[in-house]
Amino acid sequence: MTQIRVIVVDDHAMIREGLIYMLSACEDIVIVDNCDNAEEAYRLSQLLKPDIILMDIKMNGISGIEAAKQILKDLPEIKIIFLTIFEDAEFVRQALEAGAAGYVLKHVSRDKLIDTIKSVYRGERVIDPTVFNQIVDDYIKLTNHSDYNEEVKWVPQTIDLTPREQEILYQLIKGMTNKEISAATHLAIDTVKTHLRNIFRKMGVKNRSQAITEGIKILKASSK
Repeated sequence: MTQIRVIVVDDHAMIREGLIYMLSACEDIVIVDNCDNAEEAYRLSQLLKPDIILMDIKMNGISGIEAAKQILKDLPEIKIIFLTIFEDAEFVRQALEAGAAGYVLKHVSRDKLIDTIKSVYRGERVIDPTVFNQIVDDYIKLTNHSDYNEEVKWVPQTIDLTPREQEILYQLIKGMTNKEISAATHLAIDTVKTHLRNIFRKMGVKNRSQAITEGIKILKASSK
């Protein structure tokens, strides 16, 4: 496997050193440089053109989110993973809007962080399950529904999903597999797959990960 070239950006030296030590044992990943601020991250991205930038959100000066916008404006092929302490769903929304490919909390294990970097490198989008579950829980509490209710029209009319497709998207966002969605909706697995293909097409996404990401954005928007 080609080595994944990574830049680490965090204003705490101990965290940078810890991440470099943690990832250095993985032969599929090489840390090409590191820095402690957004301006230097932008300069290094232009100079080194890494595959992945592993970056904190809150740093002295320009935030990681603003840095991501600038970096991805010039180099959209770079994948940015935010590694942060913030579990607030609003930060997730801002990170996704900035173009982040990953959002992981700092207490992540070494193996999970390596898996995240590899998944993002392959083109997947990864959101820490803790934050993801919180977003879904917040929405459920807000709507006072413990289960999906087709009378809740949460998908904007610009995305023409049928009530059944909205239900399946809702279960998908909750992290269910096709088999679990089949059991929850009393549909055959092949029927669930057909609905998912239609959902992806209507939402303009290519896979489950992208559908979940866009679905979370819709949930957040509909809860305001």
